[in-house]
Amino acid sequence: MGTTKTQYYHLSAEDVFKQLQSSREGLSASEVAKRAVEYGSNTLPKEKPPTWLALLLSQFKGILIYILLVAAGINFGLVCREHNGLTFGLSEQADTYIILLAVLVNVIIGFVQEGRAQKSLQALEKIITLKARVVRDGREQMIDAKELVPGDIIIIAAGDKVPADARLFEVEKLAINEAPLTGESAPEDKVTDELKKDLSLGDQANMIFTGTTITKGQGVAVVVEIGEKTEIGHIAKLLKETKDEETPLQQKLNVFSKNIGLVILGVTILLVIIGYLQGDPFIEIFTVSVAVAVSALPEGLAVAVTVILAVGMRRILGQKALVRKLAAAETLGSTTVICTDKTGTLTEGNMRVTNLITWSKDFDIGHTEKEHRDEKNEELIFALHAGMLNNDARIDNPDDNLEKWVISGNLTERALLSAAIQAGIDYKQERAKYPRLDSVPFDSSIKYMATLHKLSEEQNIVYFKGASEKVLARCQKIRVGNQTEIFDEEKKKKFQEKFIALSGKGLRVIAIAYQKVDREQQKLTDVDLNELVFIGFFGIKDPLRSTSKETVHLCQKAGIKIVMITGDHKLTAQAIAQDLKLPAQEENILEGEDLDKMSDDQLKEIVDKISVYARVSPEHKLRIVQAWFKRGEVVAMTGDGINDSPALKAADIGVALGSGTQVAKETAEMVILDDHFKSIVGAVKEGRGIFDNIKKTVLYLISDSFSEVILVIGTMILGLPLPLTAAQILWINLVNDTLPSLSLTQEPREKEIMDEPPRGRKAKILDKEMKILVAIASGVNGLMNIVLFVCFYKFTGDIVLARTVVFAALGVDSLVYIFSVRSLRHSVLKFNPFSNKYLIGALIISFGFLLAAIYWPFMQQIMKTKSLGLFEWVIVASMSIVVVSLIELVKYVFLRRGNRAVKN
Repeated sequence: MGTTKTQYYHLSAEDVFKQLQSSREGLSASEVAKRAVEYGSNTLPKEKPPTWLALLLSQFKGILIYILLVAAGINFGLVCREHNGLTFGLSEQADTYIILLAVLVNVIIGFVQEGRAQKSLQALEKIITLKARVVRDGREQMIDAKELVPGDIIIIAAGDKVPADARLFEVEKLAINEAPLTGESAPEDKVTDELKKDLSLGDQANMIFTGTTITKGQGVAVVVEIGEKTEIGHIAKLLKETKDEETPLQQKLNVFSKNIGLVILGVTILLVIIGYLQGDPFIEIFTVSVAVAVSALPEGLAVAVTVILAVGMRRILGQKALVRKLAAAETLGSTTVICTDKTGTLTEGNMRVTNLITWSKDFDIGHTEKEHRDEKNEELIFALHAGMLNNDARIDNPDDNLEKWVISGNLTERALLSAAIQAGIDYKQERAKYPRLDSVPFDSSIKYMATLHKLSEEQNIVYFKGASEKVLARCQKIRVGNQTEIFDEEKKKKFQEKFIALSGKGLRVIAIAYQKVDREQQKLTDVDLNELVFIGFFGIKDPLRSTSKETVHLCQKAGIKIVMITGDHKLTAQAIAQDLKLPAQEENILEGEDLDKMSDDQLKEIVDKISVYARVSPEHKLRIVQAWFKRGEVVAMTGDGINDSPALKAADIGVALGSGTQVAKETAEMVILDDHFKSIVGAVKEGRGIFDNIKKTVLYLISDSFSEVILVIGTMILGLPLPLTAAQILWINLVNDTLPSLSLTQEPREKEIMDEPPRGRKAKILDKEMKILVAIASGVNGLMNIVLFVCFYKFTGDIVLARTVVFAALGVDSLVYIFSVRSLRHSVLKFNPFSNKYLIGALIISFGFLLAAIYWPFMQQIMKTKSLGLFEWVIVASMSIVVVSLIELVKYVFLRRGNRAVKN
């Protein structure tokens, strides 16, 4: 029993029995017991899920969370010191509670979202929680599939799920839907012959695999692999071994948080040194330094990012896509490469007749519905009629309305029946009028199907369909209009050329013919099937979804590379790629067997040139995704099958179809609910909008915080009293960092967002232009407030008044400045200031808090402020206008430069 599973299809059935020490009579009970101990059960290994406590504690990981917790602790101690003892009052510890609330929101959302951690493996386990019909001790019996062992004989029939990987040795019209495992849409006809060539999974026609479904016929097979060693078990192992990588957003936030932490540490040390050199009391220096450091930390950022992602998830849901992981909501917006499965993603996942080639005409059935309903097209109607009668597909609910009909059977035959019905042929009437008398079922060894029907009282008729070479060889005549002519070699050669042309377009080609016989001939064994009349070729394919072309074009326009990955044959994949306007020359296409010959480094070198991968395995998909990673790209992987799961997990964001397998949906971060590839474009737009709003929020919070830092450092260098008390600094932080920043999370997506290239993995939250904006905004604001403080303090000698004016100026500046931050692409004068109702509400409330701190006697006592007159407010308002004007001037310069870059 030492042979590996990849070798079983090479062996004859008898050799497989020898290898497994089994027979057609099955194993004995004692042998089963012995093998159960040796091989274990036919189940996937269970991973112990994390406890709720472990899951909860894991949410506290992250630099920003650590900084927030430290800041909350320092702030709590600072307030307690001011009040000479422990104090937990809301008014005293408001900033502490806001910081802790930011942590709590992040923890709760992460805890809830990541509760699905082990569902992928659980879904895989469900696949093999089923019954199996086996032969043991020479008799049939039903057992739990988990009790199967290598060498068991299993019996399978239409509707069954395959319970283990097995080698077939008896088949009767057996076809299996292997799409969830291989990605191929058409059921695979099975054989018992040994196969000598090295073949991919989808071509191993004498093998059956766990979790696939029997669509027709029946068979008997010997189990060769169980549990973790099956193909599905191998995928489960890949899933387990594939690490969950941090999303690009998480990586950027971690880098940003580290940098902010370093800046805060540097500012704190600088303030302590300046205060010490000036002889200020150490306690006062430390108190103010910590207060400024805490104010420099954008406490509102963690909450704002969480809200932005949550809002983005809701908006993405409006695009018919469900995001299962919060941080992944933004990732699709930064995607530079989308690796997409073909079957069921770009295509419909159903076969359809698109072409009919007769001697007189080439019918484009997919685009000439009116034409093919015209009964004057005698050849078309006759061919569709023949395809409907030589057909085992059926309508499960023929008594329902036409639009509710459900057609079952082989995908190819369903396509032929559907085409006939769409052409106006009465399915029930015609099958009743021409009853079937006999048939030769399709078998992969003969490659044709023949049916005998009653035609009239004098004649019967044979309809014959199958592989082109089998049908052409048996035809002596050809139908032209409603007449027949000699089908000579010259005409056959022309049809062979048409066959090559159709196959080259990726179509499955079915030839159809007929033969009239005497009424006495009631069995096909009585008929010489070498006198057929050729009708034509049907071209059948799994068509593109109606929106796929437009979607691919929009992605390409947005700078996103589309890569098609499929288990289908090269010609089929190439034809689909050409329809989609993807690069589809020989140098742009790679097959699985070519991938096997390449090292990871070789693949990395050419991966950017490849647009189409054909005949690939789950390991290939993983390697493709990882090769793109090595080139620094942000990769999204779409798919719907079990075979897609490892790559879905490995990608920056896995995107599953709603109708896909449960395993794929549980593994993916996002599920497309309507199965339309176009929904990805909508999600990309919203994903880009999410990052845009994060950038705006960061710009607003950092500019606001660093204005205070510059103000305090500047006045200390000048040897002046502190321009703000610790309470005032924290109050400004509370007013400016909470509601206004949260209102930015509701900003609508800007129209131009899809005209720009994707950001990519290395893009920073604070890019060069944003850093300049932060420097100018915080620098100008800080310096002007230093001047304001110096003037009021020197001319009035009233430190309380000077501090109150600066306190008001900082508050108003940030409330006005936020209008400039709303768009980094447009001037503040070119968009509706009232389009974000949340922003207007936030500004009114925040301004109310600011006024309360200045005019309410109770707050004046706490904040050490005094009432301001009209003169002071005019100066404060004038300063705000100057700051916003300077920011708009800088934006104008950047906008002009950005527009030139986009045009180029």
